[in-house]
Amino acid sequence: MLQTDGSGNLSFVDAPSGTLVQTGRTVISGGNPATVVVDNCFSSTYDTYLVVIDRLEMTVDSQYIYARLRDGSGDRTGSEYKYANRNFDDDGQNAENVSANSPDVRYQLTNDTDDSSNDGGLQGIMYIHRPADANTDTRMNYFSSSFNGNVNDIRVTIGACNYQTAEAHSGITFGISTGGVRDGGSITVYGIKYT
Repeated sequence: MLQTDGSGNLSFVDAPSGTLVQTGRTVISGGNPATVVVDNCFSSTYDTYLVVIDRLEMTVDSQYIYARLRDGSGDRTGSEYKYANRNFDDDGQNAENVSANSPDVRYQLTNDTDDSSNDGGLQGIMYIHRPADANTDTRMNYFSSSFNGNVNDIRVTIGACNYQTAEAHSGITFGISTGGVRDGGSITVYGIKYT
């Protein structure tokens, strides 16, 4: 409900609210690993999760970054990831699709990233809907920024992925097609708690 404070300012009273509850976090370490895993971060406690991707920096230039869902057996690597991403760069002339019309073995997030250690790498967020629900396809909605391989353009990417089989997932992996992910970045997962 809206109310005024007498001077024309409006505020909400008894408005529905939600909070973020951290359910998992991995700080990248160990000598630039090929993948970054956050296990046991999804459960039936929350319907929707927010994944914060901070400083995924590649060690090899012009590679792509991907994500995979996980369960107790590890990464889900079957051809189940149907996705569509759109990249926009800073000159406004180039826009690229990164998509899988037929289901792929991973959710490819980028097609070309920079390997510099000082530009922040890939920064982004991902909403994951109903990952632990064995009766519903898992949906991922994604937004990020990164530099291309020759560092001429900063890119903004928006996208979505549907995991084509209804099954329960408990974690997520981020990786690079070749090389490693520099130490020092992090992946943090929050469950969205509705009140």
